[in-house]
Amino acid sequence: MASALLSKLVAITVIYLMVASTTAQFDNPRERCRHEIQETELNSCKRFMMQKGRDMLMSFTNQSMRERCCMELQDISPYCRCDAIEEMMREMREEMEEERYKHGGHMSRRMMEMAERLPSMCHMSPGYCHMRGRSMY
Repeated sequence: MASALLSKLVAITVIYLMVASTTAQFDNPRERCRHEIQETELNSCKRFMMQKGRDMLMSFTNQSMRERCCMELQDISPYCRCDAIEEMMREMREEMEEERYKHGGHMSRRMMEMAERLPSMCHMSPGYCHMRGRSMY
């Protein structure tokens, strides 16, 4: 009887410690954001931004592309969205730099301005994301 009680107590303690260590791992908001960004690639948002950068009129009418992007953004907590968008833009810039010599691609100021308003376009908070590295683009 005592050993069964002790086994249950040990099992409960182990579960508690596992949950506590998992939540403590992301007590730091920056760490939580870094984890969320690594888990979400925002591929639909990248495609939406690239299309919108190429042909502004076409992408405004392509609701499904924007909706898929918004669904990806919705999976990211509001606190982390701007960091995720900034990381997406950094990745896009690197990809475009590689393509620049092949196809003359570059990231336009218009694309950066659109990225800053992406949450607003999806009716999410925050409504505006100031890109810290904007001068690099």
